Amino acid sequence: MVGKLTPDDIATASTLPAIMGFSRYKTQNDALADAIAAMEGTKEDSWTGNEATRWGDRLEPVIITEAAQRLNTTNLCLEFPQAFFHSTLPLACSLDGTAEGAGQISTDYEAGIYCINRPVIDLSGTGIIESKLTSAMPEDRPPPFRGPWQLQAQMMCTGHKWGCIATLYRGIELRLFLYGEDLEMQGVIAEAVMEFEKRKKERDWYPSVSSEDANTAYARVDDGLPDIDLSKSMDGTKALNDLVEAKAAKAAAEARIDDAEATIKDIMGSHEQAIGLVGNTSYQVKWGMRNYKATPEKITPAKPARSIRSSTLTLKAID
Repeated sequence: MVGKLTPDDIATASTLPAIMGFSRYKTQNDALADAIAAMEGTKEDSWTGNEATRWGDRLEPVIITEAAQRLNTTNLCLEFPQAFFHSTLPLACSLDGTAEGAGQISTDYEAGIYCINRPVIDLSGTGIIESKLTSAMPEDRPPPFRGPWQLQAQMMCTGHKWGCIATLYRGIELRLFLYGEDLEMQGVIAEAVMEFEKRKKERDWYPSVSSEDANTAYARVDDGLPDIDLSKSMDGTKALNDLVEAKAAKAAAEARIDDAEATIKDIMGSHEQAIGLVGNTSYQVKWGMRNYKATPEKITPAKPARSIRSSTLTLKAID
């Protein structure tokens, strides 16, 4: 392991699932914000991994070596001192492993070998072996966020024509997902990379998938901009109407909850538990004690002044 090799300010094979909207951990705007911050020199990456990623790193050579043996390959390579860059696209990748194959191979369930994008995969020449470790149940095909798009991007950057996603499931079952070069997928990747680069340069954010995602995209306020008239947009008008109605319903629900809890607490008094029936369903109500351990006095360290975008909208009726 030589650490991160690819730059942070362009699309990479590992960030591609997020850029294409497939990631479970990052949105398209998260990926775009990271690239913009890296381009501006303001990126702060304090994440150093967790238990799962550390085991993934430790087991990576074991997984790749076993995969290479099952595929009867030679010239296994596990060390790559530099990143690989696409010849024309702003796209880079790093590799876990490569090996030299020979001849064709088809699906062999007993050996854990699955040919995914064609019945027979030609392993002639150098191929890529990408290591994955997951707690998911074994699958017959990896999901988009666990390797397929990453592998095709790696092929694009290296020129290799076949690749394997070697996935160790729950530490006990290794499955080898084989892919040949897929020009259709690579065409989609090229379009996504160029769109990402254009959005990065123009600060043109992707449509937000959540309120939190919008916080990422529009993290700063420009005080010089005029007010937006939401009534001039059908989407804006509907969203404002939904927001007003939802906040009113939330307030009514919270008041109803508070009234119901007050009544039940009066009935329970000093009792810890109560039971009740709603329709045909029995419910247990608990009103216990919460215990806190003693903690030493803390002095909060000084923090520099800073401004961040509020994560919620303030709604106020005006004349």
